[in-house]
Amino acid sequence: MKLYYEWGAKQLRKHNEELCGDSLGFSRRSDCVTLALSDGLGSGVKANILATLTTRIAMHLLENELPLTEVVETLGKTLPVCQVRKLAYSTFAIAQFFSDGRARLVEFDSPPAIVLRERKLLPLPWAERAIGGKTIRESVVELQVGDWVVFVSDGVLNAGIGGVYPLGWGWEQTTRYIENHAHPGLTAQELADKLAETVAELYADHPGDDVSIVVIKVRHKLVATVLAGPPKDRVVDEKVFDEFIKRPGLHAVCGGTTAKMVARHLGTPLDVDLTTMRPDVPPIARMARIDLVTEGILTLTRALELLRSGAQKDTVRFQTDGASALVRLLLSVDHVHLIVGLATNPAHQNPNLPHQLGIKLSIVREIGEELTKRGTEVTIESV
Repeated sequence: MKLYYEWGAKQLRKHNEELCGDSLGFSRRSDCVTLALSDGLGSGVKANILATLTTRIAMHLLENELPLTEVVETLGKTLPVCQVRKLAYSTFAIAQFFSDGRARLVEFDSPPAIVLRERKLLPLPWAERAIGGKTIRESVVELQVGDWVVFVSDGVLNAGIGGVYPLGWGWEQTTRYIENHAHPGLTAQELADKLAETVAELYADHPGDDVSIVVIKVRHKLVATVLAGPPKDRVVDEKVFDEFIKRPGLHAVCGGTTAKMVARHLGTPLDVDLTTMRPDVPPIARMARIDLVTEGILTLTRALELLRSGAQKDTVRFQTDGASALVRLLLSVDHVHLIVGLATNPAHQNPNLPHQLGIKLSIVREIGEELTKRGTEVTIESV
């Protein structure tokens, strides 16, 4: 089964600086996740410009499918060296994570990536080579579900310097901290936030260096399928319902008529929960093998409004109405497959009902657009 790479990131600016002198780049394709982290020499505006230039060059070349070796060679030849301090103007770490589990890490003057397996440091086979007068470290590793990959800038290792840790927190201490806190129940962002919070405390909330943290959590992809409306052609009803049920992950049905048809297909009762009714949202229902059953167009419209208003999983966490439950489900997965049935609902032809009742497909597409903006993969199927 293909692997999915959940990611989270956190940055802290050096005290009294307006810009972070580190830069992050991240992109996701169907088969590959690409990451670039650069630490500009010094801090402030100049460091930010140098670091941003580095990550943008790297990401641009990688997104245009230039081999990683050529990208590294380009960066090695392009990045200047400070003649006074004899240091590169920016360091970098580049990584590509493939859906088959293979990962390739390339680093230049940056702290080594921390890879955990079963919450213990996984030693990596590093190879060194010189490119453009710079020593590049490279490693290829086969990742598994449950692994964590953490990239940090020097600002993390320098935390506590001259105080709690006279020589700074260091790579080993950072690694031990991550080993102790990389709980399977945490998201990648939660671990990044937790590490950043500890680093800030070590700096007494006055970071003496720019801090960048990137966390990759390796897991299976979480998927959900939403069926909104019965098929236009009644001949294919059973086929569509059967394929819907067989799809992996979570299942949601939006629409009273559709829910009754799916219940008949499954041979299971459909129970309406009137306690979930709200003035603007009809109640949800319960059905075996289906994770969420809601009314159709009104609930979809309200869910779209919630997404547009910036709703997050936490903001609808304790709401029991159908629209909030639908948003909660949609935001809890990585890929949403929306199946839109094009059968005409006679109720929607009533001129006394809002015009929006006749534009279900449009609303579903707009929900898809809102989810895409948040980084969720979305596919839409009309039947």
